[in-house]
Amino acid sequence: MSSKGLEKRSKWWTRPVGHLLWFFITCVCATLRKRLILKGETRDLLGRQQCVVALWHNRTFIPCYVYRYCLKATVPMSMLTSASKDGALLSTVAEDYGMRTVRGSSHRRGVAGFRDMLRELQEGYCMCITPDGPKGPRYKSHPGVIRLASVSGLPIVPLCVDVPRCWRITKAWDGFVIPKPFSRITIIAKEPLRVPADMSDEQQREYMEKLDDLLACGRPDFEPEDK
Repeated sequence: MSSKGLEKRSKWWTRPVGHLLWFFITCVCATLRKRLILKGETRDLLGRQQCVVALWHNRTFIPCYVYRYCLKATVPMSMLTSASKDGALLSTVAEDYGMRTVRGSSHRRGVAGFRDMLRELQEGYCMCITPDGPKGPRYKSHPGVIRLASVSGLPIVPLCVDVPRCWRITKAWDGFVIPKPFSRITIIAKEPLRVPADMSDEQQREYMEKLDDLLACGRPDFEPEDK
């Protein structure tokens, strides 16, 4: 079976529902009190130079809106979404924010998805990846984002999203976070993580652990309980 055949096709309702989801996200995000903190080198990097942006899977409700409307980015963004039906829905949301998407994961279209991400970078896009997606384990990075940074030579910008007042979808593997309207959120772009071109398996694991540590802020053990 071809790699394209492993991609789940969109249903007839995918794009209309995706547009409605984009509208809901935009309305909620417009009410939020947003604080954006750019650490060190990221002040001149995020949105202005090519990089690989990494954030946890359950924090993807907010960053597309922030990148599009708050950051005033000059470099276009592409986002990795899964090859599942949910990924097709999220692709519509990302495209409504002016972003491109790559379909793929370790479970479906893994090799093809990695090749597509490299092509996006070659065309001048930044790449946004959830290193613990699409199925977890939660808050544990997979090697894909480290390999992409190693092959491309681009830095990884860890993006932490702290949402003190939120709802969580507890039935989802990632405990997906939806901020409560009119609440406060803090987005912290950490110092970039630079990965060498040639790595051993042990070094790759070390960089995965470094990325996990950089993304720690905003996890449940770093944030207040839900109100």
